[in-house]
Amino acid sequence: MKGVFAVVAFILVMGLFTFAQSNLERAKRELKRLRDELAGANKKSDILFLFDTSGRVSSSEFQTQKGFVMNILNTITVSVDSTRIEVIPFADTASRFIDGVSVPSLDKHKCQLVEKFNSMPQSINGFGRNTHGAFKLAFDICLGQLSALKRVPLYRVKTVVIFLTVGPWQGQSPVSIAKNLQQANIEVFVIGVGNRILENNLQKMVNNADKQAFYFRTFQEFAELSVYLRGGE
Repeated sequence: MKGVFAVVAFILVMGLFTFAQSNLERAKRELKRLRDELAGANKKSDILFLFDTSGRVSSSEFQTQKGFVMNILNTITVSVDSTRIEVIPFADTASRFIDGVSVPSLDKHKCQLVEKFNSMPQSINGFGRNTHGAFKLAFDICLGQLSALKRVPLYRVKTVVIFLTVGPWQGQSPVSIAKNLQQANIEVFVIGVGNRILENNLQKMVNNADKQAFYFRTFQEFAELSVYLRGGE
């Protein structure tokens, strides 16, 4: 009987390992593809990062998320004439911390972005997880009341929303807004980290779960993706 339990345990462990590896490999492939597509001084694109700053994020996890964002941008030219960046931290509420998409200007280049992004506090906007509010703000910037300076048409100026979270959404579901963004030709990627994530909810938020929804059980797994995007292994 002990032998049977040992075999079952081994199978479960190997299954979890295989899942983690396949998910990591998918994320590496698809996010590198995205970055390569956006790279280059002549590429015009708008990227919005929805960034979980809720109270359950530890200091090291917060820094890992920030490192991921910078590694995504590693080979991308950030300027008013190429790629514009918006960073939307969300917790109890969502806000615009970096507003290069909604309020573009010549001084919002990569050096300015790095300096300001590094100063973003961990406890901004409280301790909840208002995912709906984050997607609503992204919608307003791309298509709604804050979109006056958003570059169009969307089929020519590639627009991407990258959503990072460490837990399930609280309150109203963001799925309908995420779908509305995608119907308008805006690509949405969702990344969840931690054992409280509901993977099915992530998959509901995108058009193609295999290419746009990624779940990591631990920040160690997520950090592997970040290191890969930086150019290491």
